[in-house]
Amino acid sequence: MRVMITGATGFVGYHTARALLAAGHEVSLLVRSETKMQKLFGEGRIRHFTSGDITDAGQVRRALAGCDAVVHSAAMVSTRASDAAAVYRTNVDGTSTVMQAALESDVDSIIHVSSVTALYDPEAAVLDENSPPGAGATGYGRSKVACENYVRGLQASGAPISISYPATVIGPDDPGLTEAHVGLRTYLQQFVPLMPSGTQYVDVRDIAAVHLQLLEQPASAGRYILGGHYLPWREHGGLLRRVTGRKPLEVPLNPALMRLAGRLFDRLGDYVALQLPLTEEGISYATRWVLMDNRSVEEGLGFRFRPLEVSFRDAINWLYKAGYITSGQAGNAAASVPV
Repeated sequence: MRVMITGATGFVGYHTARALLAAGHEVSLLVRSETKMQKLFGEGRIRHFTSGDITDAGQVRRALAGCDAVVHSAAMVSTRASDAAAVYRTNVDGTSTVMQAALESDVDSIIHVSSVTALYDPEAAVLDENSPPGAGATGYGRSKVACENYVRGLQASGAPISISYPATVIGPDDPGLTEAHVGLRTYLQQFVPLMPSGTQYVDVRDIAAVHLQLLEQPASAGRYILGGHYLPWREHGGLLRRVTGRKPLEVPLNPALMRLAGRLFDRLGDYVALQLPLTEEGISYATRWVLMDNRSVEEGLGFRFRPLEVSFRDAINWLYKAGYITSGQAGNAAASVPV
C-alpha cells in the first residue's frame, strides 16, 4: 500500500510515516522542505515525495499519484492570537484542497487528523465521537472547527474518511518543539502550575499505531477519540517525581488570573517574540478541560494506550538528548532509552 501523507515533517505525521514504513508500506510525502525531510528520514529513504504546499491543488495531486490512501496531518498549530489569521487560512484551505484531490483520485481510505479543539465545549460533561463540533471562537480552535464541519459533511455524503482526535501530544523524536514540549520543559526548568482541572496526554507513537491499524484494517469511516490519559494538574508533580527522581517546584495559580495573563501575553506577542506556553486559548483549555472518552478506540479497535509514565519518560529523555534540558533537569529519565 502506498500512502500519501501531508505534514510528515511535523510530529504526528512524522511518526505516522515511520509506522507505515516499519510495517512495509510505501509513503508519498508532500513536504514544504526537502532538506528537513531528508534530515529526518535519512538521505534517499523516501522514494516518493513532492515539494509543495497543502493549499496548492496541483502539488497535492502530484503527491497523490499512485497512492491507495491518504493521511492528512498537516496543520499550522498555534494558539497565539498573532497567528490566528494565518492558522485559519492554512488549515481550512489546506484541508479542503487535500480532501477534494484525494476524493478525485478515488483512494480507498482517508484519515483526517483533527484535534480535541475541534470538539471543545467547556460546558460539555464529556467529549466522544458523537460530540458536535465545538464553538471554536478563536484562533486555532476556530480553524479546526471549520475543518471539522467540512470533513463531516464529506463523511455524511459517503466519503471513505476517518477522523482522529488527538489530545495533548507528547513523546520522543519531535521534529520541532511543540507547545506541549515547551510546557514540559517549563515544568522541569521552572515550576509546575497547580490549578483546577488538568489535561489529557496521548503518546505520538500510539496515534501512529491507530492510524496504521485504520489503514490496514479499513472499517466503515468513523471518528476516533485519542485522548490517552487524563492527568489533573495536582498530579503532574508526582508523575514528574516518579519519572525523574526530582521533586519539581509546584506553584498554586489562579485560573482566572492565568487566562488574563494569557491574554496579555497574546498582545505582547504581536510585538515581542516569546517562547512561553502561555496563551489565552491554551490556558482556557488547560483550566477548563473536558474529559475525552477513548472507549470507541479501546473497545472498537481493541487498542491499549501505553502507560503515561512511559510517555513522559521518553519525552523527557528526548528533550535531554536534543539539548532542550540538562541531565540534571531530566534526572533519572536522562538514562532512559525510548522504544
